[in-house]
Amino acid sequence: MMMDTERARDALHCIPADLPRDEWVNVLMAGQSAGLDVDELRVWSEQGSSYNARDFADTLRSIKPGKGVGAGTLFHVAAAHGWRMNKPQQQQRPRKATIRPVVALPAPRAGMVPADVLARCVPATEQHAYIVRKGAAGVPLESLRILPADDALRIGGQAMAGALVVPAYAETGELQSLQLIPSQGKKMNLPGYAMAGASFTVGTPQADAPLYIVEGIGQAWAIWQATGHAVVCCFGWGNVATVARAIHKKDSAARLVLVPDVGKEADARRIAAELGCLVACLPEGEPPNFDCNDYAQREGADVLADLLESASEPPKPAPLLLPVDVAGVFTHPSAPPRFVWDGYLPRGVVSLLSAHGGVGKSFIALMLCVAVATGRELFGIATEPACVVFVSLEDSGDVVRHRLAHICREWGIAPEQIAQHLAIVDGTANPELYSADRRDDGLTTATYAELCEIAKGAGLVVIDNSSDAYGGDEIQRRQVRAFIRHLAAIAKSNDAAMLLLAHVDKATSRARKAEGGEGYSGSTAWNNSVRSRLFMSRDDSGTLKLEHQKGNHGKQLREPLSLFWPCDGLPQVDSAPTGVVAHIADSVNTKALLRLIAEFAERGEHVTSATTSRTNAAKLLATESTFPKGLKSADVFNLLRRAERAGQLARVIHRGADRKPRECWEVTSKGREFAGLAATAATAATYGVEKVTAPTAEECGDCGDSARGYGGKSAHTVTAKQPFPGTREQGQQP
Repeated sequence: MMMDTERARDALHCIPADLPRDEWVNVLMAGQSAGLDVDELRVWSEQGSSYNARDFADTLRSIKPGKGVGAGTLFHVAAAHGWRMNKPQQQQRPRKATIRPVVALPAPRAGMVPADVLARCVPATEQHAYIVRKGAAGVPLESLRILPADDALRIGGQAMAGALVVPAYAETGELQSLQLIPSQGKKMNLPGYAMAGASFTVGTPQADAPLYIVEGIGQAWAIWQATGHAVVCCFGWGNVATVARAIHKKDSAARLVLVPDVGKEADARRIAAELGCLVACLPEGEPPNFDCNDYAQREGADVLADLLESASEPPKPAPLLLPVDVAGVFTHPSAPPRFVWDGYLPRGVVSLLSAHGGVGKSFIALMLCVAVATGRELFGIATEPACVVFVSLEDSGDVVRHRLAHICREWGIAPEQIAQHLAIVDGTANPELYSADRRDDGLTTATYAELCEIAKGAGLVVIDNSSDAYGGDEIQRRQVRAFIRHLAAIAKSNDAAMLLLAHVDKATSRARKAEGGEGYSGSTAWNNSVRSRLFMSRDDSGTLKLEHQKGNHGKQLREPLSLFWPCDGLPQVDSAPTGVVAHIADSVNTKALLRLIAEFAERGEHVTSATTSRTNAAKLLATESTFPKGLKSADVFNLLRRAERAGQLARVIHRGADRKPRECWEVTSKGREFAGLAATAATAATYGVEKVTAPTAEECGDCGDSARGYGGKSAHTVTAKQPFPGTREQGQQP
């Protein structure tokens, strides 16, 4: 009866090593659980054509002993490939073994040493089924052997009796391993003896003749028949680079010619460029893995010989460091940087707009898209008309359309007029543009490929947002740089401004660390890789602040913008008035509004602070003869908000006869003084007034992104506080 590890070893080598990666990993995990050591698993894995030593080591390190796939999986997979125990033993629960470090290879089974196997073989003849199938009549057979028909050798559960035996020699000339090719079935390498660096040469190399390098013995025979020149068989494409480097190191004058199977041309050109050798590629249009033996049998040895004669050096790669014209900076000057949004968004590069969640960056970015699509200013700053693509990876298309409708209504834009200049795509189902595992370079996705097509001809591309688009580690500098480079490639190919929206982490936002220069999270590569960076925040009074924190293509950073966002409107500039005339006009208008609010209060009427009410301040006050002429609704709300911040107005809760609370404006003593009103004034009886504090950023919640202007209700939830000092309760007299 076999020991458990012997059963596992026998089962393992019945499984082909060329499995899909996920199945290959499962077999490694199951093998470990069955007690097989690292070297046994490596020997099995090396039989695969895509074996990579580094990948194998990384995978083994990621597997935790005793966890994951059990030993039963190994036997289940082996059974699916024809493995059966000669003497089934009583079913036992698979035990989970702990991996122990192994210093030396396990002792081979009796009769499995390459020299011992070769010693019991007989000379090869042209009548062997594999030689006949490959049309290899007349090829050199001196070093080839055939395993006797009664030999008991089995590899991976497959009988090797009658197999053609090809010796695999190390660089030093010593016998390293064997490849056995049965009349029917797959080629198998001798277990326990790695093929890495091993080769077999058909023919005798000549000093001035080409030396061909191929993957398998069948290709080597075809080339020898066609040319008479020596050919090196490497026992798998993964071994070609190792063997070619060893030959080149030993004889740098050797005329090496790589002859890859179809599908491996690019790798062959890379190796040839490294070693300075030639490549002979098969005609285009052949199926994958079609090789020169297949070609010779179909077209004839003479046609193959002509193809090999046409072997050429791979094209030299384009220089990685491009020279820049210095002498012509005056005679052939470069164009100055162009901006889609003046000073903020340069063309041909990536810019970053960061903010904490809920501040309103998505909405303002969509406003920018509409402004660029129509060529209008945004916050008083010029835009350059261009076609725009807005890529929504976080919010559904319906949410974006809802916001767009609000913007178009407020700006008086017919949506059909901008449809040909503005494209909005919903990528919430497949948001990642770039994906990376661990510390690798990562790859772009199918979504990225689609974006490349959609962005053609656009002057502005907005991606909302990085946390959905970026599938790597935000603190891995290499991955962040790679991601930004891929976005920059789209920007450069279209001479477009690329704006990437990003969240900052909660700790950065709360600590106010982002304001004044550090408005990003994760690796410094987020800041260093983009050419312009903006940061948006909201203070306790609800005012938005848009800072330009980095600008490589402008003469200087733009001044910060303060934005006021009325609940039923769009964000607008809320900066101090400029110029003496503007300042005087605002002062006069503010005084007039304060007087009107005070007059209404003295008559027992109250001016609501709600901007969406049918009787809001702009509509109610405009009915009075002393209302400033030419003052628009937005101007009224803007002036009242400034008066509130200046302490001239306060929000109070008024309870009328119906006892329903209503938030209203009240002129403070400071405001009365500013407006030239008496310090105190008699007022009509009221039913109750409570003080209201201005809403904080937390109370505003996510109104920056969704609540404002979408339903006819105020976005701020106002909570009644303690009774306002000096107010009268119901029934009190002045």
